[in-house]
Amino acid sequence: MLVELGSGTLEVDPLTGQCQFQGKPIVQLPIALELVGWMQRDLTIHRIPTTVLVRARLSVKLSFSQVPWNTRTKEIFYSNGEAVRSQKMNRCNFECDSEVATDEAVYRSKRTEVQEWPVGWPAE
Repeated sequence: MLVELGSGTLEVDPLTGQCQFQGKPIVQLPIALELVGWMQRDLTIHRIPTTVLVRARLSVKLSFSQVPWNTRTKEIFYSNGEAVRSQKMNRCNFECDSEVATDEAVYRSKRTEVQEWPVGWPAE
C-alpha cells in the first residue's frame, strides 16, 4: 500500500489511527492499527492514562526508488511458498519524526531506515 502511495509524507495519529498523505486524509492503513495497538499497550504498561496526552503524531517521509538486485543479501523473500527473485528491488528510505505531548512536556524522536524488497513481492 505504501508503494501505491508513492514518495511523499505520511502522517499517522497513533491515538486514533487517522492517516494523511501529503496533508490530505487517506484510508486507514494497516500500520496505523498496529501503532494504535502498540500505543495503547505501552500506555497501559507504564500506567499513563490517555487523558494526559494532548497529541501524538508520527510523520514519515517516504522516498521510493528501484535498485538492482543485491546478490550479497542473505534475505530470501517468499510469495505463495516460492522464493522470489527479480532483477530489481524496491527501496524505501524512511525518515521518521514522532511526537507525544502532554500539558507538561513534549517528547520527540527521529529515526531513519532503509528497507528493500523484490519488485513484485508480495504481488504488487
